[in-house]
Amino acid sequence: MICNVCKKEWVGVSGDTVCPYCGANLDKDDRQHTIPGVIAFLVKKEGADVLLKPDTVMSYISDLVKGSDRDKKLIRVGSSNGIFQKAHALLTEPKQSRREVMVLDIRQHLMDNAFLSEENAVALVNTVLEGIGLSSLRLTVKSQKKSEPAPVKPPVRQPKAATAPGTQHSTQKKPAQAPVNASPQQKKVPSQSKPVQQSHSAQKQFRLNSISTFEYDGSSFSSRKVQGPLFLKGEMRMIGILVTYDPVPQGMNVSLDWEICRQDGFSITGKIHGTGSIRQGDTDFYQGWGWNVPGNWQVGRYTVKASMNGSNQLVTYFDVVEGKYDNPHLTMNEVKLFSAGAVPPELKDRIYSAVFSSHQARRIYFEITLPKMNASVYTTMNYKITKSSGEIYANYSVPIRFRSGDDRCWTGFGWDNPGHWQKGRYGYEISIGEVNNLFRGVFDIV
Repeated sequence: MICNVCKKEWVGVSGDTVCPYCGANLDKDDRQHTIPGVIAFLVKKEGADVLLKPDTVMSYISDLVKGSDRDKKLIRVGSSNGIFQKAHALLTEPKQSRREVMVLDIRQHLMDNAFLSEENAVALVNTVLEGIGLSSLRLTVKSQKKSEPAPVKPPVRQPKAATAPGTQHSTQKKPAQAPVNASPQQKKVPSQSKPVQQSHSAQKQFRLNSISTFEYDGSSFSSRKVQGPLFLKGEMRMIGILVTYDPVPQGMNVSLDWEICRQDGFSITGKIHGTGSIRQGDTDFYQGWGWNVPGNWQVGRYTVKASMNGSNQLVTYFDVVEGKYDNPHLTMNEVKLFSAGAVPPELKDRIYSAVFSSHQARRIYFEITLPKMNASVYTTMNYKITKSSGEIYANYSVPIRFRSGDDRCWTGFGWDNPGHWQKGRYGYEISIGEVNNLFRGVFDIV
């Protein structure tokens, strides 16, 4: 006979009802196994230290828990964000008061890092608490402290960073392969304002203008982004999508339906239905999906499809290529600025300046010259733009690929059309890689 819990095999008789190894009830059908039940069984069988082996726990859950796809997906998200290790810490903490604080910290960690809603975070925490025998610490959705600040959207709204299509940036494309299907996360970005009721006509007039992708660290959309359609497998973590639309005439609730598909058409995310609220005048909305650590994305091309409030569907793509970013000791010789549209002019036609007209300025490009490269290098150009008040206007990292013989690179920030820059003085900081010299300067919009 074979136990469907511990998988041990022995010679038994037809009347056996209990596993001689683990004590499991053999009369129970596999379908009766629950996630808390499997966790409880493992803790009893192997001790609390089994929680330090999340792969083992997830393997048992996958094998024994039938159906419950939503709950299993949720526990996978928790596993990849350390919930089992945190559960182990809970069991080893003797003080009840400290345990209560730790449970609240776990819930907040899942909301901030796994991008779960409070409802899902609480459900996940309670599932694990039941499994480890600490049901007395169960949470409710209303347990969130009122003093906790609400997450906010990044300060950058209308402008979009764009790498210039020069020879420095790779357009390498390879056939897609199935990505590792390990506990991805998705994020809904809440607005600072409370949800509001919108009119049917407001929803009907909603129309998307553009969609683009960026990579970020998984902790916050305001963290440093690698912008564009090209990402390195050795560095890529969370993929964010940014959709833009005409300024909305009034605050409204919105829903963004989107998915990421690999080259053969298979949806790696499934249909994601994100909801939130936007304020009057808003022009963009963020969502995210992926992993907190690099290495899970597979090489290939991916397609992103999105529609908002039943609007027209927009499609974009991104490529994942082999490689990691280098941080070589590159010396920046000079930084020059010019303004242009989405496609910068040839080098001989560029007009460099630090003063731009508010009626004519479109994208402000930063062009960096360096000593000629003697080998190929993958790295990032980092730039930050601040207003005279000190407010951060833009803070991005963009992928740069130098080929042997290259001696410059550039990137631009702003709009394809003029009329959006506000008058004033702006400061900027430019660097390449993480261990190199930093260029600082200012430019004026007049």
